Amino acid sequence: MLKDAVLDGFSQNLNIRYLPYHYFAACLTQSEVLRRANLYRARWVVQPDDLNTPIPAYDTFEGQVKVVPGSYLWGFQVCEFNAAFVAVAAANTIVQVTDACTGIPLFSDYTAGSGFSPFSAAVALDARGGIAPHLLTQPRLIMEPGLLNVEIANRSVATLRCQLLLCFAEPCVVLEDEAIKAATGTPVRVGGGQ
Repeated sequence: MLKDAVLDGFSQNLNIRYLPYHYFAACLTQSEVLRRANLYRARWVVQPDDLNTPIPAYDTFEGQVKVVPGSYLWGFQVCEFNAAFVAVAAANTIVQVTDACTGIPLFSDYTAGSGFSPFSAAVALDARGGIAPHLLTQPRLIMEPGLLNVEIANRSVATLRCQLLLCFAEPCVVLEDEAIKAATGTPVRVGGGQ
């Protein structure tokens, strides 16, 4: 039985060409169950949360992101900013995100931010026509306690300002569940966690 097409921001973006055997189309297929879910809301988190937080030369920013357990991480993006705070290609940034519950990193090793930046290092902005944010091959479930450790490293000789954007689908807490929790004192599970 065929299901109706999902109507969301991914399917209504006219700048995206849906070619059947390409990465973006495969990622959307893996995310279809999450895209059809009703009890999730979008939450975007940036690290560092203050754009004025510089990362000194050859140093690493370490931060932690707290989300509702049962959330899904589905995409991310990396941007560097020049002295005028204009976004440029993330040529000198490397990142790693680790689930604090399982200790499993998002990438097998630190990964270059330039691969996940909406801008190219070419003269023209966005010369590669990249789609932002970058989608994961399939959404990553974030279990209890809902913490992610973020490391952003500067591999240049100068101080830089950059941000990592993490895109989540966060479970909504139903008001009835909150009332039950308050009345009984027992936590009510939400989302897709086991």
